[in-house]
Amino acid sequence: MPAVIAVAFLVTQGVAQAVTPFIRQDDWTFLLPDDQPNVAPPRYYNISEGRWLNTGWWWLVGQHGTPTTAALTYAAGYAVLVAGMWRVLHRSGVRPGPVVDALLGLALYASCVWVQLLYWPGALTPSVLVGAAAMWLLPRAAASRPRMALWLLLSGVAAVLSYPPIGVVLLVFAVVFLRDSPWRRVLGVTAGWVGSFAAGVAVAYTLNWIFNQHFGIEMASWRNANPLTSLDALRVNAGRWFESVGGLWAAQWWVALVGLVAAVLGWRETPVRARLQRLLVAFVVASGLDAAQTLVTGTVTEARGQLWTWLVAVLPVAFLLLHRRQAKDRGVRAQVAERVPALLLAVLAVAGVLSWRADIGAHQATRVQYDAIAEEATAPERGQAATRVVVYQDPAVRNTRDGRLMASTMFMAVRQETGGVQPRWCRGDECTVLARQAADHPVVRIDSPAGLSHVIGIVVPAPPGWV
Repeated sequence: MPAVIAVAFLVTQGVAQAVTPFIRQDDWTFLLPDDQPNVAPPRYYNISEGRWLNTGWWWLVGQHGTPTTAALTYAAGYAVLVAGMWRVLHRSGVRPGPVVDALLGLALYASCVWVQLLYWPGALTPSVLVGAAAMWLLPRAAASRPRMALWLLLSGVAAVLSYPPIGVVLLVFAVVFLRDSPWRRVLGVTAGWVGSFAAGVAVAYTLNWIFNQHFGIEMASWRNANPLTSLDALRVNAGRWFESVGGLWAAQWWVALVGLVAAVLGWRETPVRARLQRLLVAFVVASGLDAAQTLVTGTVTEARGQLWTWLVAVLPVAFLLLHRRQAKDRGVRAQVAERVPALLLAVLAVAGVLSWRADIGAHQATRVQYDAIAEEATAPERGQAATRVVVYQDPAVRNTRDGRLMASTMFMAVRQETGGVQPRWCRGDECTVLARQAADHPVVRIDSPAGLSHVIGIVVPAPPGWV
């Protein structure tokens, strides 16, 4: 297990993001001290998203570290989480031979969805640690009903207070670990998880009421909330949900196809069919929760938040491995059938690795580009040049989502080069000069009319394709 995860860490280029991290815009909130210019305070995410555990982590750890320490901690937490998932599958009867087992571990690691979360290590490390701890405690918790109830409550509340999609992953693996338990127990655990999710929401609302004098969540404007106040709002929200689901599965059509093939093959085997039926319940709950959120609030979960969708393919394929040893004694046809899940796992593993490499590679290319610009802009007078660095961005891009994201990335690249001092936006003639030379070079020296002083101007490049 450690060897396979180490290989996965290398071949996916996860090591590049861990050692030289690219940090997305709002993650700086959880990596810097409070009240930094151009950075939202951690309390903003309490009132807008209920991220109370993230704020606690920032207070204890995040603000005292660096982007690299945060990324390394996240990478370690994710590795432990994947190991926990793999262990749960082993404990639930999925124990193939070494080669196929290695493919299974690599497929679990290389989720084409999870790679999109790597760029928020400051904010999301608490959630991945919650997921890892809960996953490793699951087998022991499932041994008795009181412990299982406590596990559901604590893991559900902790997931909501850090990053709710983690909780859905925990539900799916809880159902997997129940194997072919009676439907009464499966539905009881599912209902308990829904109750724990509701309890987490209640805790977040109550904390906001106590500390922010508002019982509930104040949605950020960029989420385009549309509260369910009329039939017309219902129609609009339903349209948003169907559009988001369509876009999600259009981008992951091959994941759905692999899952469908595995489900069709497994449905013919009675023990596998029982597992698939119970797994389907967890997926329906996950999809239903997502639909309920959009119908009630009008907000849509972005694709990177739908962590359970990768499991739609991996777990049905894993279930095909339940009777590997018995298949060896059932002739050539059975042995051929055994190779099918190995082939499907290979497809998932290879495609997942390529997704990680492409995603991380694109972000790393942008990081290198922006770091080079920041280094050039601050090099002439290192230590004091940051007070003299100004930033220009195409006005047509500056007030867009993509423009704000990349401008903040440039501001933080300069901040890191100067040891904490941020640049400022250009003014008046500075902007005119930079706009005129924008196509020539991203770093421009702007002399004062009298020639007695100068500033260094940076032109923010056009947003990259991955935005």
